[in-house]
Amino acid sequence: MVSIVEYFSADDVVWQTNAPCATADFDFIPDTETDADAAEAEERWCRTCPARTRCLAWAMLHRAEGYWAGTTTYQRDQLRRVRTRAKCPLCQATELVYADPHELCLACGVSWIRDVREEPIAATPLPQPAA
Repeated sequence: MVSIVEYFSADDVVWQTNAPCATADFDFIPDTETDADAAEAEERWCRTCPARTRCLAWAMLHRAEGYWAGTTTYQRDQLRRVRTRAKCPLCQATELVYADPHELCLACGVSWIRDVREEPIAATPLPQPAA
């Protein structure tokens, strides 16, 4: 089975225009981030947003601060760290798979680079396609 991944440029911000948060009366880039505000942003705007993938990619690549794609600055910093995890840093699920050098959370779809010096803790290898 072949997977098709849509390519988009990190500099392309057209997706922001149609995102539900574009007209929201909410401070997505506050001076101080709180867990309560992060949960509100994720629940009200980010959870069902069709632009969530692009939003997260843009925030990760540009090291943006604030609430982006249902994540906080701290959570995105954690995703940038190369390490082996027992659970997803965003949704806390343990349904992880890996394909060197990446790990992927099957529950929320986020991925990160795995520390290849260590064995995966909870992740199982992705099945290899039949030759």
